[in-house]
Amino acid sequence: MDHICSPIPAAIWLQIADVFWDTNMSAASNRAYHSLGTNLPVSHQGIIKLALVMKTGQKREEVLQSLGTKYTTADIEALGGTVDLVARLLLMLDVGKPARNRMWTGRAFRSWNEGTIQAFTSNIFVTQTSNRHHGIRLDTDFNARNLDAIGGLKVELTNNLFDHLEVVDIAGETTVMIFHHATFLKNQKTALFPDGFVHETLQTLALLFPQNKWYKESKAWYHKHRAGMADADPSVLECGPLTMTSIDDYQFWRDGLVRLKLIFDQAKPRTLRQWWNDRREGSQWYALWVAVGFTIFFGLVQSIEGALQVYKAYHPDSA
Repeated sequence: MDHICSPIPAAIWLQIADVFWDTNMSAASNRAYHSLGTNLPVSHQGIIKLALVMKTGQKREEVLQSLGTKYTTADIEALGGTVDLVARLLLMLDVGKPARNRMWTGRAFRSWNEGTIQAFTSNIFVTQTSNRHHGIRLDTDFNARNLDAIGGLKVELTNNLFDHLEVVDIAGETTVMIFHHATFLKNQKTALFPDGFVHETLQTLALLFPQNKWYKESKAWYHKHRAGMADADPSVLECGPLTMTSIDDYQFWRDGLVRLKLIFDQAKPRTLRQWWNDRREGSQWYALWVAVGFTIFFGLVQSIEGALQVYKAYHPDSA
């Protein structure tokens, strides 16, 4: 029985990169591949073959059959796990339940039990027709940096496309998950996802990491937020221009955007940092900080006067 060998020969690695990531490797997928160890029942060439078979639109059972008949009954479960692994690497989705001894980056996962990989993604990422977005505008203040700095949401950058735009509670904190691997999306040349899905996902990133007046702040925020992440993708800052400016333009991510925008619009500043950053109502922001300035000024004046009066009370001859 063939097995994964380590280290990976350079020629094999180039083949893997070309088949999975069109020679522009996703750091997250790179790391995932290396984390496998040598426990898979197929070789590197077997992994490449599985990926190529999946891309041609063959059904899962046909993908398994493509491995041949040299494997024992004991290998069947491991082979199914290998197919799930290849699907994860191709799609950056958590396909199949993660092994207990391996921590995967995302939270949600789906099982691919039958049909083609293209049908699998089409059944997951369906067009949304919700009408719960009356009056919602995707204004320039709505971005990842402001979700944190103004809305008070914790932003978690995820490698699992399933989790994109999900709002979850983690340890009592309202957290929004953002899939940030723009390079992976930009290099999708095979129709693994529904028509229009990749472009729309890139547009959500152009919205959340804008190239407008917020670009410098968003860039600084992202680089600070990604500190310590081995698989961060700075190209997420270059997904513009934003052309999908209306909520009605979105089909696959409409519900997620509506939910997130409502949370952002309803968020009230709770900390001094949030008050300082919240300029959604420009005139109110200036009025607030002018009032704060006057309050501090007059408070300081009163403190000085009070101190002088106390001093004069104890030193009457110095007047």
